[in-house]
Amino acid sequence: MLALAVLLAACEGAISGPVRAGQPDESLTGTPPASEGEVVVDPGRVGIHRLNNQEYDNTVRDLFGTSTRFAATFSVAEEGLHFDNTASALGMTPAQYDGFFEAAMQLISEALQDEAQRSRFLTCTPTAPADPCARQIIESFGKLIYRRPLDAAEVERAMAVYDADFARAGNGPEAVAEALGAMLASMSFLYRIEFDPDPTSAEAHALSGYELASRLSYLHWSSIPDAGLFEAAQSGALADLAVLEATVDRLLGDAKASAFVESFAGQWLDLRKLATHSTVEQIFPTFTPALASAMQREGQLWFHEFLTQDRPLSDFFSADFHYVNDALAAHYGFAAPGSPEELVRVEVSSDQRRGFLGLAAFLTHTSVPSRTSPTLRGAWILGELWCSPPPPPPPEVPQLEEAAEPDAMEAAGSENVRERLDRHRADPACYGCHAQFDPMGLGLERYDGIGRYRETYPNGDVIASDGTMPDGTPFAGPEELGALIGQDPRFAACAASKLFTYALGRDIEDSDRIILEQLGQRWAARGPTFRNLLKEIVLSEAFRFRRGEPE
Repeated sequence: MLALAVLLAACEGAISGPVRAGQPDESLTGTPPASEGEVVVDPGRVGIHRLNNQEYDNTVRDLFGTSTRFAATFSVAEEGLHFDNTASALGMTPAQYDGFFEAAMQLISEALQDEAQRSRFLTCTPTAPADPCARQIIESFGKLIYRRPLDAAEVERAMAVYDADFARAGNGPEAVAEALGAMLASMSFLYRIEFDPDPTSAEAHALSGYELASRLSYLHWSSIPDAGLFEAAQSGALADLAVLEATVDRLLGDAKASAFVESFAGQWLDLRKLATHSTVEQIFPTFTPALASAMQREGQLWFHEFLTQDRPLSDFFSADFHYVNDALAAHYGFAAPGSPEELVRVEVSSDQRRGFLGLAAFLTHTSVPSRTSPTLRGAWILGELWCSPPPPPPPEVPQLEEAAEPDAMEAAGSENVRERLDRHRADPACYGCHAQFDPMGLGLERYDGIGRYRETYPNGDVIASDGTMPDGTPFAGPEELGALIGQDPRFAACAASKLFTYALGRDIEDSDRIILEQLGQRWAARGPTFRNLLKEIVLSEAFRFRRGEPE
């Protein structure tokens, strides 16, 4: 704690303080360039961004090579309006800071005892007070910790920590590790901070090379920039749009890009919910944690194929492939691929399911423990695929009853859900909203509460899968339903707004309308794939520029 106090003692209290190493390079400042006839738009601003749990673990992994998941011990709530990387939702309480401080001390202790981790930062051995070797380590490894070069005052504060600990114990490696540990508990590590030359000015200015490098690495990898990004940041190469676009391809080609799929797709498509989804065992005895994990992993691999294989967005509801292991194949009624654990890509055309709406992950997390929920499925489509969430039900409107006792729930699970909903919609207070989304959910009733295909309800009633869209357009089953969802312009616009929100770590503002319109036009012209959408967002003014906040 004394070391941390020394390190932070001279820290400027305001983020809007004097220009420092982390602020914009002169070569990158100015307003966003505009083509002839193009309006220069407001890029908006992102507040200081604390590392979320995934970002913290990935960052210390890439710094030290540790496999310890320190964030599992953090008591940190991370719930933004849409995603857990929303800067405005990532606060810090004293209790939470204690967790980060303890993690920093444990991390350094582990690194000192592990030769491979020691070698990452101990590139020489300091043996004396004010040792140039210690300064070299602080400057070089500190650049990785802070994701930018340290300024002179920061180096001196860290050296003061080193000198104080060396005087106490006379051990150079432990003293320099103490200084690095204090840096790992500091604001400049725990937060991604972007500086404005004038915090009260609405004039747009470019991010510094290092700030842009961090935006890129945390978008694609949820982790720190690598050597290539640091080099491009230092040279100013990231100001070149061609280099920036090529960098997106490079980052997506790295294995660490799995973090983007797990985080973005895991939250947009709610794949993460499979980890905590529960069912009534009497009704769904085959639903196990292992099966839920396979469903979640299939959803990730399915999205990953769209991202990396440049499949067009138009295939999202018609693509006929799956990733299964033996258990998930049996769940779908496929022949076992002979893979008990790992998921294998298969194409089966006789399975009565296609596209995203046929994935067990989607069908399961939009169900309740004892049965399907057409209401949840339809409302989820409106909110997450069209970005048109229905309003919450009025407080006086009764919910669909769900018995609490297992035997009663089992009985409820055998009901004809269409008739159940018809009774609910008979209430005039319910009909107006439910008519917008229930018919779409009813179109998926041939998939049960864990995504298995069926022709009848447990009570023997034949399941009808026809219905109408909110605008009255009829459909004759899941395949036509998916086609209509995908053809609606709201789907592409929603995908763009979701990724825009995630990439910037902030909610969409009124001033973003022009940027999103221009981005959508360029995306359509380039080709509507998720990779091209990602590139257009990275090339946008909102990603490369920022501004202050007028008082």
